[in-house]
Amino acid sequence: MKPYEAFEQRYNKVAEASAKQFPKECELMEESIVSCFAAFNLVKVSQLDEHAQSLAALFYRNCIYLSASYHLIRNGMLDPAGNNMRTVFETIVWQYAYLCDKEMYGNFREVGALEEQKLALLPKKEWSNTKERELENLRRKYGFQKAMKRLYTKETYEKFFFSQYWMLCQKSHSSMFGINYNTPTMQGLTTMDTRPEELRANLSALLYLAAENLLCFLNCFADKLPKEKTEPILAFTNKINRSIPPSLSLAPDTMELPFTARFRELE
Repeated sequence: MKPYEAFEQRYNKVAEASAKQFPKECELMEESIVSCFAAFNLVKVSQLDEHAQSLAALFYRNCIYLSASYHLIRNGMLDPAGNNMRTVFETIVWQYAYLCDKEMYGNFREVGALEEQKLALLPKKEWSNTKERELENLRRKYGFQKAMKRLYTKETYEKFFFSQYWMLCQKSHSSMFGINYNTPTMQGLTTMDTRPEELRANLSALLYLAAENLLCFLNCFADKLPKEKTEPILAFTNKINRSIPPSLSLAPDTMELPFTARFRELE
């Protein structure tokens, strides 16, 4: 057996063990991933306007990142999974921002156009410092914190930014937080050996994001789908919500949307 194959077997064993130890969470997460991709297929992207196509693209990217996170968690690779989960969290917030705020969506399109221009001009060595400053200024105009503050009340923003989002950020930057919680370690130990409940907690967090991803999809495309298509998705988000700890919904609480039920509102 090649050295890499022997190394990879450690991860396979963790994936098998996690499926046996957390069967309900794994089964529901797999159902969630299928549901997310099935929801995307309900919209005919080529028939959407530019705004809706942008929202659909962000939703589809989240489907990919949720799937990748699940595979990483099953293998005990919790920090890399956290990177992907942070992207899903941020993307849901940005989707709501672009859905509800014309100025932020306009900024998003401007940034995209300049980034496309940069890719074309860099190989020709024609991208200038002036253009780079213009791009950076556009990016700074609506930072992530500013977007959140426009979407959520002060209380909700603080609960998100200083709890869930902060935890995900620790997985994305160099720090001592979470070191040696991945698997396998150099000693051959695994998260399943040392911290099985952390793996369960990550599965619950991923289920939360999967439900929020589907709820965001419903809000983005409520006017493009018949009721008989939206009701099963809504029912499935409730199924997830009943299986995980209570938490705030990512649906903005400063505006009215078609699907804003606070399924997991903390009491």
